[in-house]
Amino acid sequence: MTAATLVVAVSGQAMASSSHESADHCYRGSGMMAADTSAPVTAAFLKKMHEVGVRTIIRYFDHKNETLPGKTLTFEERMQISEAGFHILVVFQHWGQRISTFRDHSRGEADADRALTLAHDVGQPVGSAIYFAVDGPWSNDKDMADIIRYFVNVRRTVNQRGNLYRVGVYGSGQVCSAILDRGLADYCWLANARAWPGYNAHLASGRWQLRQLMPGKCGDREVDFNLLPSRSVYFGQFR
Repeated sequence: MTAATLVVAVSGQAMASSSHESADHCYRGSGMMAADTSAPVTAAFLKKMHEVGVRTIIRYFDHKNETLPGKTLTFEERMQISEAGFHILVVFQHWGQRISTFRDHSRGEADADRALTLAHDVGQPVGSAIYFAVDGPWSNDKDMADIIRYFVNVRRTVNQRGNLYRVGVYGSGQVCSAILDRGLADYCWLANARAWPGYNAHLASGRWQLRQLMPGKCGDREVDFNLLPSRSVYFGQFR
């Protein structure tokens, strides 16, 4: 998940062939159902997403020293998206491509605390989800222990602050499996980095709610297309 990437989701496992995954799906009626952008939405962007058939806009939470200007969803933007008829999904990401993020013992609590504050600020409904991004191929015992501890602290913080939201994880198959197996997340967004560990095994398990496909172009933005297990799947989105 690159910082400036737009991610689009399409339903149906039947589209899992390599020919479909590399195709251009940015057209009316293509079945795209979710789009992720790290920049604030515009009326023109939302109009294009309506034309494509997108139902959910995925936006970011970040710390105050955000990694990109405008990356963090605001209340005003949340209302703009909702009033335009879309659902919203949020993912917390702050240098998730650096293993040092997960080696910092304070980061799980700090990231969750910030995410919960932002969820309150934007009026995110109870019972919806906040995803936390792990943007790397880490697999050795030490790195996995650090990532697991991070999610232990995320889950503990969410629970201590009322257990109002579900937790999602974005990452490799190995990371998704490890976090789901321990009950530390409810949802998996499987990264498209197929060389990352555990991709094929986790894909075959069916324990994912979003799965990235090959990147392409949609309008004036680079996009990553995604598969959903079905059109009706719930992955923590809200209005």
